[in-house]
Amino acid sequence: MPQQQQEFTQLLEPNLCALNRFVLGLVGNQFDAADIVQDTVVKAFVHFADFRAEAKFKTWLISIALNEVRGRRRRESRSRVSFVDSDQLDQLAGGHSLAGYSSNSPYRQYQQNEATRLVEDAITSLHPAYEEILRLRAFDGIDISDTAKRLSISVPAAKARYYRAVHRLSHAVTRRTRRSLRRAPVAQAA
Repeated sequence: MPQQQQEFTQLLEPNLCALNRFVLGLVGNQFDAADIVQDTVVKAFVHFADFRAEAKFKTWLISIALNEVRGRRRRESRSRVSFVDSDQLDQLAGGHSLAGYSSNSPYRQYQQNEATRLVEDAITSLHPAYEEILRLRAFDGIDISDTAKRLSISVPAAKARYYRAVHRLSHAVTRRTRRSLRRAPVAQAA
């Protein structure tokens, strides 16, 4: 084993457990944490020649991991498609499933019920002005001009409020979904 690789391995081994705990604490699930730790170790190895012994190796490793987590979050936020859009709200209001199909399968029915509950919970968590415009537009099926009249605002203001409401609803649903995924038990390999 070359000298640099051996030195890197000797520095990495006692810090790997702490790195795993740190990343898992930031991202909240083992799968993403394992990916980020792997990316961190690869970057640390590639740039090991740049490591200055002014800081502890663990500190340097943690800073690389933190940058990896931040980068992943930036990429996800840029590439994320809205979880809920107005067409899905229209389907939900019309009594249709969010998936756009119906099935007699109990599992599919459970999924549809959970998705509906998740969206309804997210709607009630919004500011009352956003909740009201979503209910008028998506659930009551009122067009934008009548919605604006009922709310005593202009049509452009109603459009902007509806857009912001759908955007905030999307974020609320995403947060709730992530929270429920974090709480879900992870199967342990025997």
